[in-house]
This record gives sequence, structure tokens and C-alpha cells, in this order.
Amino acid sequence: MTEVASTVVYEVLGRRAQDLDQPIIDYIVNVLADEDFDFGVEGEGAFDAIGELLVDSGCVTDHSECRSVCNKLSDKFGKHGLVKAKPTVRSLAAPLRMYDGMDEEEVPKKKPEVMDGPVLSERDRMKLERRKRKDERQREAEYQMHLAEMEAAKAGMPVVCINHDGNVSGPVVKDIHMENFNISVGGRDLIVDGSVTLSFGRHYGLVGRNGTGKTTFLRYMAMHAIAGIPKNCQILHVEQEVVGDDTSALQCVLNTDIERTQLFEEEIHLLALQRELDIDGATENSKEELTGGIDKNAIAQRLEEIYKRLEFIDAYSAESRAASILAGLSFSTEMQKRPTKTFSGGWRMRIALARALFIEPDMLLLDEPTNHLDLHAVLWLETYLVKWPKTFIVVSHAREFLNTVVTDILHLQGQKLTTYKGNYDIFERTREEQLKNQQKAFESNERSRAHMQTFIDKFRYNAKRASLVQSRIKALDRMGYVDEVINDPDYKFEFPTPD
Repeated sequence: MTEVASTVVYEVLGRRAQDLDQPIIDYIVNVLADEDFDFGVEGEGAFDAIGELLVDSGCVTDHSECRSVCNKLSDKFGKHGLVKAKPTVRSLAAPLRMYDGMDEEEVPKKKPEVMDGPVLSERDRMKLERRKRKDERQREAEYQMHLAEMEAAKAGMPVVCINHDGNVSGPVVKDIHMENFNISVGGRDLIVDGSVTLSFGRHYGLVGRNGTGKTTFLRYMAMHAIAGIPKNCQILHVEQEVVGDDTSALQCVLNTDIERTQLFEEEIHLLALQRELDIDGATENSKEELTGGIDKNAIAQRLEEIYKRLEFIDAYSAESRAASILAGLSFSTEMQKRPTKTFSGGWRMRIALARALFIEPDMLLLDEPTNHLDLHAVLWLETYLVKWPKTFIVVSHAREFLNTVVTDILHLQGQKLTTYKGNYDIFERTREEQLKNQQKAFESNERSRAHMQTFIDKFRYNAKRASLVQSRIKALDRMGYVDEVINDPDYKFEFPTPD
């Protein structure tokens, strides 16, 4: 059914569909191919679901053309039998009593409804329900479009691997200044006019309530979607586990050093050519066919260059470093040799973490790294991150972990990012003191405003005190307001005593 729907979409959109990113096309196909999807009259349902996506992606020029395209999609899907048939509606010759033939005591008694607001008519209630469904579809379409854009951007990002020449594409990255940036998902603002400076070598803990946008902020950073992040800054976000295949866990980590792998492969190839050339009795013609016209001196010279480069990038100790990282994350020697497809998702997340630590990017982004680790691995990771020479941001709900590894706290609340010096305990004490001072300032401001307002109300119509009243009004305007302290709601857990 999805294949037929995909064919129909490409047929209606034509050449313009070729310019769209594949995740956007997949989303459109999945929405329209849903067996419960209602195209509505003249494609109105399709317009509500994917209309904004088609316009924003540039597939259609305006909403008028979009309605025409959605109408064509509705017709095409109907011809292929993909539109759900509407139930037949027929008129009754006479009124039908639903409870005819039932005993009196079997008829359920409808309880009177207590309504606070005005009673809506059936027609108004149906309109309200339709509007709610339309708003929900619109929000879902915006969110799915956001996800599609994120996936498309990820697909175009360069592969993150070990960069042995960190300054080949520009100056060495130190501090990162991000100013006046906004982040929103599905029409909902997560960060507004955010500004933050990340100093090189500092370790940041990103904290905030669930749903405030911590993970989305890290994703935007990883995609260089925030102004102020240098293009040559290598950022690695550990978010998804590695793909399971026949590659061993140790080799999966080592493969991130692409240059090392290529140099070793070239070395093996050149050594094989040397052996062939050294075989007694080989003719000159056969030697030329084997080497492609390259003589022994050129091979020896290239091998010398390879060995120097391998020594420069410290390639021979890479395997022991990768094995040490995996061992710290509780991988035994036997486990390091096992294919990645034999591990569960949690263990593959550990491999992804090991790859990130092995790469040592300019900016490391860790999202709840302790979720998949046992106590031994958590303690090892703490020790490893404390000595981390570069910058990292970690999201974690583990207080002791944050106290050990971070030097600064980034607090995300009320769509704002605030930086605090020190670990999590220091952040808590500092913030508590700030909230107390803010509450005192708010109460003092309210008392002063109330006192002035009382004077103004009392003598507003007293001609003798008109000048005093006017001065109080001007002073009240200049005073402004102090924001009230709004505390996060507390969670209350109750564990009743079992019988």
C-alpha cells in the first residue's frame, strides 16, 4: 500500500518531488497512506495535514496551488482504492425509538449534566471538535516537518571521525559565543533570545525540567544550526547507539580513525606488491602488470611515508587506547571481539560512547550517558571526564555525577539559558540565594507601588495636592515591575502501606 501511495505522490507532485528531501517525502506518503486518514471533501483533509509542509518546503508556490494539489491527491488515491469508503447514509421513513422493546428497568437513566459555561448546540460542538482536530493535525505536521528537517540536515553533515590535523580548515577552535538565537519545535518556543559563551576546556552540565528543550539544544549545536559556532569546530553528539553488524566492538571504535585504517590498508597492498616483485623468475612484463608501472623504489618510498605518518598519528597505540576505553565501560576481552549485532541496545550505546571518547572532538555532547552504565562504568567515566582536555556538555539527572565532572552549570528555564560557575551543589545554593533576593525585591516593589497607589487614589481629586499626586504617578511609572518568583511545581510521591 505504501509503494502505491509513493507512486501516486510522485505522479501528482512531478519533478518538484525530486527536489524534496527523502524524509519529507516519506512523511507525506506515510500520512496519506494511513488507513484511518480522511481526505475530506475536495482534499480538505489532505490540505490540513500536509498543506503547510508543501508550501514551506517549496513544493508549491502558494496555498491556492496547494489546495489544487491536495484535491488531485484525493482523486488519485480514490482511483487506486486507497481512500476509505464512507458509510452509506439513508433516511428513515419514521422516527426510530432506540429503547423500544426493552424493559423499563433496563433503560439507563441519564444523569443531569452540570456545566459551568454556556450550553453549546450540537452544530457548535461539532465545529469545535473539528477545529480541535485541525489544530492537532497542524501541530503534528509542524513537528514532523521539524523532525524531517533535522534528519535531512544530519544526512548532509560530514562523518565525525578523528581529525589528526585539527587546524587544516581554519584557526584552532577555542571559545564559542552563541548570541540571540531562538529554538522552537512544532510552533512551540523552547529558547528565545538565548545567549551563552562556552569557554574552551570547561565542563558544562546542562540542567532543567524535562521537556524544556535540553536535547533539542544539543541537536542544534551538533548540526551547527546556531550562529556563532565555527564551521571547523568538530562537535559530536552521543545520542543513538551504533548500528549492529558483523564488525567487532573493538574494530567499530577503531574505524572512527579513518586515516589510520586507510594507511594500514595501503601498507598491506604495497607489501603484497613487493612480495610479488621479489619472486624469482618474474618477467619484466609481469612485474609491470602487477605494479601498474610503479617500480620498487617508488613502493619503498611510499612505504616510508606511510610509516612516518602512522608514527605521527600514534596509530600503533590506538588499539590499546580503544581497548582501554571499552574495558572501562565494562567490556571484557571476549566481548570486545564480538560482533556489534550480538549486543543489546544498551551495550551498543556504550560502544557509541566509547567511539566518542576515542575521537576526542572539539566539543563533546553527552545526553544522559549514565543511563546505560553500571556502577563500575559510571565511576570509570567520572574519572575519565574529569581529565578531559577539551570542552563538553553533559545532560544528567545524577547529582553526584554532575558534582564530580562539571565545572559550570547551564540552567534552561523559562526559555532562557543561564550560566553558573561551580558544580551542581554550588549552583543550587547560588540559585536559592538569587531567588530569595528576587522575592525580597518583588515584595519591596509591591509594597512601594501599593503605598504610592494608595496615596494617588486618596488625593486624586484634591486640588491642593495635585502636584504631589502627579509626582507620585510619574514615580510609579518610572519604578517598573520586578518579576515574581515562579517556582517549579514539586512532585509528590505516595507509597501506601501494602496489605
